[in-house]
Amino acid sequence: MKKFEKVLMDKTIIVSAEKELEPQIESLFAILEKVDRNKLIHGFSLQVGWSVYYLHERETGNFILTTPDYTRNPFEDITEDLTLALWVQLEQGHFLRKMNVNGLSIKFSDKIILSKGVLELEKIFLQRNGDVEKGDSGWYIGPVEDDNTTDFYALYAYQLLKIKPEIIQVLALPNDYMVVFEGKEIKAVLNENDVDVYIGSK
Repeated sequence: MKKFEKVLMDKTIIVSAEKELEPQIESLFAILEKVDRNKLIHGFSLQVGWSVYYLHERETGNFILTTPDYTRNPFEDITEDLTLALWVQLEQGHFLRKMNVNGLSIKFSDKIILSKGVLELEKIFLQRNGDVEKGDSGWYIGPVEDDNTTDFYALYAYQLLKIKPEIIQVLALPNDYMVVFEGKEIKAVLNENDVDVYIGSK
């Protein structure tokens, strides 16, 4: 893990993450540069896509950037290691560019509805519906075959990092998109017109 520092006016912002994520860190610094400097104080928070980032003043003028700890309980635990948060941002951004589509962000705490037992199956699909309440991602995960279940449950988006991490990359796709997985591989991405836009990107 590497430490990165950026001086914004009279404040030093310190970020810790794997060095391979330097481009994502520079993007984060660029976003912070646009924030009113009077807002850059201890306790300041900023949501960027999936994650929320917090400023923690360690010493006068020195601020550590932290994020929820997705390996533990992100509603309570905080970490200075931004690697996982930035990795999610990288994966989702890369997939959207691959699909050449403007995404719709999803927060780590947004809920995803699943058909019971679906994550143990080989063939599954994800579909995003826009008609949802705040805190609901709009994503539903169900079986490709025999989707007649009436037994559903919900997960927070971050929980998929441990259970089925390959799904994370597609979660910033816009409403009305559908993704078909077979095992860990994506087999199709259908847009709002039911056209498979994944074919040419394999």
